[in-house]
Amino acid sequence: MPKKFLCMIVLLFGYLLFHPQTALASAREGLLLWYHCVLPVVFPFLFLSSLALRLISAEDLPKAFTRPFIKLFGCSAYGAFVIPAGFLCGFPMGAKLTGDLYRDEKITQEEARRLFGFANNLSPGFIISYLAAEQMRQPEQSGWFVFQILGAAFLYGWAQAWSCRGKLHLQEPQTHSERKILSFALIDDCIYGAMESALRLGAYIVLFAILSGAILQIAPISNPAILLLVSGIEVTNGIRLLAASSLPEGGKYIAVSALAAFGGLSALAQSAGIAHMDKKMLFYYIKSRVIITLLTILISAVVFFLLRVMP
Repeated sequence: MPKKFLCMIVLLFGYLLFHPQTALASAREGLLLWYHCVLPVVFPFLFLSSLALRLISAEDLPKAFTRPFIKLFGCSAYGAFVIPAGFLCGFPMGAKLTGDLYRDEKITQEEARRLFGFANNLSPGFIISYLAAEQMRQPEQSGWFVFQILGAAFLYGWAQAWSCRGKLHLQEPQTHSERKILSFALIDDCIYGAMESALRLGAYIVLFAILSGAILQIAPISNPAILLLVSGIEVTNGIRLLAASSLPEGGKYIAVSALAAFGGLSALAQSAGIAHMDKKMLFYYIKSRVIITLLTILISAVVFFLLRVMP
């Protein structure tokens, strides 16, 4: 085990032993966040998407639905199922669906890599209600927040497809399982899998909430560097910290958008874990999130400037 990793574990053990009340409060906050916000939203999507992937083949998907995504992003019909889910359902649905399809040999490794890169984002509902209205208190700007955060991911996915056009290999790999018939056993299996994934997400949220609380216990949040570091751990709490900070208005606007585009370390760990990414996939995923974050910074800076100069 690397010494730095061992040192971090020892420090966290010390934090749990000497600051039990603070650690308990952080864990409780993370658990409540999962119970009230994540579980009710994510579990139905996890169950329904798992059931759909078990029962539906690529030929069953309507061409009127899949064709626009295939043309824009150079993906397969299964990829056309992942993209809207990844943009509408929130972290880590895009990564979960991509990982499931890749393990079931329904999409190629190349397509899985590209889908991991851009089809795994915060949901528009979260951006509009929590980020724009509740934390930033700018509900009138919610459309701009959605545009600059999800628009950067959309632009990155389109650019990737355009740069690889003519080199893509999207023929569907042969599957080795027969199409299943809807039954109570299948429904029970999908419920079990969805619940397991949801519980795993809850564990990630609690662990990163404790880590965030530990850093706040020893570091001053008034320091901009510490503020950005702690905010980057978990996106929900990070947006709240940035929105309530004393950063200049423009800096706050851009920082919140950038964090929402990146998703935070907790979302990164959730996505990598639930999708069972290998090292190469994880490296490409991180690289893609960094590029999308930089694009979001650029777009949000332009949008903020235009909003200030427009009458």
